[in-house]
Amino acid sequence: MEQELMHKLAQLEELIQQERDHARCLRVSKLKTLQVQKGLLIKELLSLSSDGSPELKQIAGRIRQENLRNVQLLYTTLGYLREAMRDCTRQLMPAAYGNTGHQLQTTLPGLLLAGRI
Repeated sequence: MEQELMHKLAQLEELIQQERDHARCLRVSKLKTLQVQKGLLIKELLSLSSDGSPELKQIAGRIRQENLRNVQLLYTTLGYLREAMRDCTRQLMPAAYGNTGHQLQTTLPGLLLAGRI
């Protein structure tokens, strides 16, 4: 049982490393696939979980830290992408003024779908 748990933890660690590599290169489709695989593996680990040895707890703690690093990387990357999209749409939106001379907020729907970005 402990050997199987060790094997699953090693698989999870490998998936987390692959996830980080794909996040660095912004490979979204591969990230989605890894997310599904990681979710299934975590469900298997939860069904196998036991008190375990101190060595297993140490490995699980290291994997938890690596996963938190990935979360921070993905969160930062998402913020960067949102900012980049906001800058693109800001550059594409022409200034519009109302009757009083104040600038109006306008939106251009479907810029990505129209191929303008």
